[in-house]
Amino acid sequence: MKPVIALACAAGLLACGALAAPGDLVWSYETGSHVDSSPTVCDGYVYVGSWDSDLYCLDGATGALQWSYDTGGTVLSTSPAVADGYVYITNYGSKVCCVDAASGAPQWTYQTPTVMYSSPAVSGGYAYFGCLDDKVYCLDASTGAFVWSYETDNSVYSSPAVVADRVHIGSIDQKIYCLDANTGALVWSRSTGGQVHSSPTVSGGMIYVGTNANRVDCLNAATGSHGWSYVVDSEVYSPPAVSGGYAYVCTYSGWMYCMDARTGALEWSTEIGSHLQSSPAVTGDYVYLAGGFDNSLHCLDADTGAVEWSYVTGSDVQSSPAVSGGRVYFGSDDNKVYCLEAGEGDAGEWPAFRYDPQHTGALPFELDLDEGWNLVGYGYTRESFVDLAEVTVTDGSEVTTWEKAAKAGWIQDPAFYYTPGGYRELGISCPPSHSSQMEPGVGYWVLAYRAGLTLRIP
Repeated sequence: MKPVIALACAAGLLACGALAAPGDLVWSYETGSHVDSSPTVCDGYVYVGSWDSDLYCLDGATGALQWSYDTGGTVLSTSPAVADGYVYITNYGSKVCCVDAASGAPQWTYQTPTVMYSSPAVSGGYAYFGCLDDKVYCLDASTGAFVWSYETDNSVYSSPAVVADRVHIGSIDQKIYCLDANTGALVWSRSTGGQVHSSPTVSGGMIYVGTNANRVDCLNAATGSHGWSYVVDSEVYSPPAVSGGYAYVCTYSGWMYCMDARTGALEWSTEIGSHLQSSPAVTGDYVYLAGGFDNSLHCLDADTGAVEWSYVTGSDVQSSPAVSGGRVYFGSDDNKVYCLEAGEGDAGEWPAFRYDPQHTGALPFELDLDEGWNLVGYGYTRESFVDLAEVTVTDGSEVTTWEKAAKAGWIQDPAFYYTPGGYRELGISCPPSHSSQMEPGVGYWVLAYRAGLTLRIP
């Protein structure tokens, strides 16, 4: 771990005490090299990697450096995952690193046979990632111990999306894979007709993924069966963003597409920049995306695709933005991490990986969780009612009922459900008192104290 050696450079109108406007610079922090890594924002801190091999923790409000950690290899486009007080990052030096989120103190490292472009996803006490040795890996998130690996037919650039004991990931072999999260056993695979650099996004029981065959595919997450395809103008290297019933996709040539997530029907398209390889952030009224070779971060109207404002940096922008607390965070090849004022009135959140191993950005950060508590749940929307008596809770070794888990103090009220309009309190207690079924069309989440819990819903 390196000591704190510098403060961020406060700049823009805010530094002068003037009233901030959307797109104004709040602060920037200069690292030792390019920042293509996408920031993860958690508990008021910004975690991001750099080509200088360091993982940085910055104060989200001021940009002040809290700590930096030398990962031992260039951090290209991989993004940190933050879970249970730890930060996980992969690098081009064939290492997976886990450090303490508060101090940057190293916990463990894992050496892979070759380099990684895949960002880790952490869920249920395990860390998952892909590698250019053609494999998908699962490690124990606490110790870094090897748990399992699954070999595809070519390199795995894609980052995994983990939902409900399933790991969804793509490969250069032109397939999407669904693996059992606990064992690595193949559940299903499906050919996409193009190389899959893009990471899949899982939302509403469907998988959304782009390929270098100039196409976006929607698949059934449970079976891999085909839902719809939409042909775009060029390759898709970034994960689609799914929010509010729409799928937002960037293409390498510089276009942004908005499609109906259910049918694939085009809502709008806008030409933005060029060489787009990052994923957009969607917060209700606004879409934020990197402009690639135009050196800019853009804010678009989510309903029309019209550009609201743009901020120009000193070089290429390939970092996917994160949005939290009315501010937008991203990196640039001018070696800097930026914090800007978000769109007017934007109180939305796009938290990347904190509670979101399925990459939708949907889970809220406004929850004020006491120390030791975290949010676990099930993001699929159901097509039919599910009896709560059939729901079980597991910590990876012991499986128990929802009611027993509540009585043992593993989980507590309130529980939450998700609809396209946002989160609401579930209105049932743990154990349930006046509702015995989970409704169709919603996902379910509960507060949990015991580490590594997973809900299992039939």
